[in-house]
Amino acid sequence: MGGKGIQVVPATYDDVDTLKKVFEGAEAVAFISTWLIGDGRRNQAKNVIRAAKETGVKRICYTSFVGAGSDKPNEEVPFLPRDHHFIEHEIYASGLDYNIQRNWLYQNNIPQFFAQSWHFTEDRWLVNSHGVPGAYVAREDCGRVFGALLLGKQEKNTVVDVTGPEPVLDKDIFEWMNNISGYKAEFVDMSDEDLRAYWLGRGLPTDVYGDFSKLPMKLCIGDLLCCGETLANGSMNKVTDTVERLTGRKPLGYKENLLQYKEIFPKNQ
Repeated sequence: MGGKGIQVVPATYDDVDTLKKVFEGAEAVAFISTWLIGDGRRNQAKNVIRAAKETGVKRICYTSFVGAGSDKPNEEVPFLPRDHHFIEHEIYASGLDYNIQRNWLYQNNIPQFFAQSWHFTEDRWLVNSHGVPGAYVAREDCGRVFGALLLGKQEKNTVVDVTGPEPVLDKDIFEWMNNISGYKAEFVDMSDEDLRAYWLGRGLPTDVYGDFSKLPMKLCIGDLLCCGETLANGSMNKVTDTVERLTGRKPLGYKENLLQYKEIFPKNQ
């Protein structure tokens, strides 16, 4: 890798000194938050920003989330964008130049996170998106946009929204996957309260520090509910040209992207 101008070196968000060693001499740094929802990743982001400032970094790039631009007080921002809202404001207050991308929900999450629990939920996908479509984006496209931001292809001190090519319904993705796999299952839309009660009854943890070892669902209650809420409140209706403008490639649609996971699409047992 070194021969290609790439170096892989150890560092941790939890240790400012390791970050400073990596950032030394860099003009721009890019970081992605971890799964430590709450104070954990907020403090990690503060460490990144501090290390960047103390080593003379000029510009910082960050992957945020749809809804993080809310003008509400942080405690009133929905669960998923809440930490990102906080971190964005830490970046703005730092005095560093920045580029921020707000990703829409990933298409990839459906086969990788949600579909893995459909057997567990009695051959059903239990959702709370209430028939509202959203422009799910391919994680791969988000990665390509992030690289473009780091390379300076977007005007500094701007925020871009990263979306898929069109709004789609959860039910349409569900039926498409099942047509490919032959899986016979039911799509069930529930109220937020009923979905929360169901998963609490099945033992799903309320935060990321709980025990997920015996459950196929690996998202905590707040994360799970907010995925549906993000569609239901219309946040993901918007489609942008960000992917094509910054990468020169049209954004992947879910049918093109999710075929890579067809071997793990659920099947009747």
